[in-house]
Amino acid sequence: MKQQKNGKRLSAQDALVHFRTSLPEALDHHRARFASDIVEWAENFFIAPGQPIVLLPHQQAILRLFVSPAPNGSRRKNLLMSTVKKSGKTAMAALLVRYMAETSPPYSEFYLAANDLDQAVNRVFSAVKNSIEMDPDGRKRWTMTDRELRYGNGTFIRALASDYKGEAGSNPRGTVWTELWGYEHEKERRLFEELTPVPTQESFRIVETSAGYEGQSDLLRDLYELGLSGRRLTAGDLNELTGAPLGCFAEAPNPDSLVPIWVHEKGSLVMYWDEGVIARRMPWQVGPRAKQYYLEQEKTLRPSQYRRLHLNQWSQSEEAFVPIEWWDACREDVPELDTRTSLVLGVDAAVSQDTFAVVGVTRHWDPARRRDIAVRLWGTWEPVGGRIDTLAVYEELVRLTRAYRVAQIAFDPCQLEFFMANLKAFARVWTNRFDQGRQEK
Repeated sequence: MKQQKNGKRLSAQDALVHFRTSLPEALDHHRARFASDIVEWAENFFIAPGQPIVLLPHQQAILRLFVSPAPNGSRRKNLLMSTVKKSGKTAMAALLVRYMAETSPPYSEFYLAANDLDQAVNRVFSAVKNSIEMDPDGRKRWTMTDRELRYGNGTFIRALASDYKGEAGSNPRGTVWTELWGYEHEKERRLFEELTPVPTQESFRIVETSAGYEGQSDLLRDLYELGLSGRRLTAGDLNELTGAPLGCFAEAPNPDSLVPIWVHEKGSLVMYWDEGVIARRMPWQVGPRAKQYYLEQEKTLRPSQYRRLHLNQWSQSEEAFVPIEWWDACREDVPELDTRTSLVLGVDAAVSQDTFAVVGVTRHWDPARRRDIAVRLWGTWEPVGGRIDTLAVYEELVRLTRAYRVAQIAFDPCQLEFFMANLKAFARVWTNRFDQGRQEK
């Protein structure tokens, strides 16, 4: 049967040409039908994993609130979501940034940051890329490389290394920050500030993270406290703002029941912060198997880590990294260190709040245990008046290099490059960088 165009009959060949030329426009109209509602868009176009995403009612409410306008008519610039481990935070962030990219003006810029480049690529970026690869229409519209996804209209999503200098002058429409609790150093805060939302366009940042450590995760703590100083929403508020049904958060069945969402209008912030056992809202977090899993986790994790990961509660940074019982189990009589034994010093710096530490290790003195490592000396320096006396650390390291056979000094380069360069020149000792922030291959 021949097709018609503008009332005229077309030949089979002309009909085929018309189909090919009109299909992209038809697809655009199809996608535009859902672009006005992020949930409908997600359920039609975002595949994770292997099938269109299924959003629970509370997730639908969060997404709609994140993209809804504030009272002044513009979208809020700071979107923070934090909940217990394996609650879909990464998928939600990936969904948000892809939706924003596909519905933003041409040539918009989106950046994904994390504690290191590997994490930036393997978390939200990977989730966005996978969703595109499993969407037949999406594959036609996106060009993908290892670190960048580029939409047909010139918009891109790019994974970042933690380099604030390299991002100076960027014009981000959106940024995503994964596990912000780990942003503890000045260079990381500078990157966060360098990629602040810009005033020339409707710009925003998304933070998806677990709870952090008291006294260390200051950047996340600042955002958290800003959120708490805002207005906590009720189930009735959420229903009015997003159409969410009462009870989409199980603990909030009535209009005046509180939900774990805060809005700070002056700070242009929406914060979803879910904690405690009630925050386990996903199907795999409830039931007998989940109960057994959490019992096992409680027995094998340190209490602070269990609370942080599985209850999303802030933890004390001063808790021992190695429980004292484990350390005591390694105790043995150690002979005095002589000047013939090769010694390796490990140095981890601090300027304030944290501890500056030096540890010396050797091979075990027992010939039958030569593959074992033995701790032979250590020292710690605490801040006095808010600062650590680095000169005292420097003098102690010089003393050790003169008193013992120091084979090398291994150090974390953060805050120690200049310090170690001087020591190497003065003490004539081999120094070796060991970056704790990078995953060893």
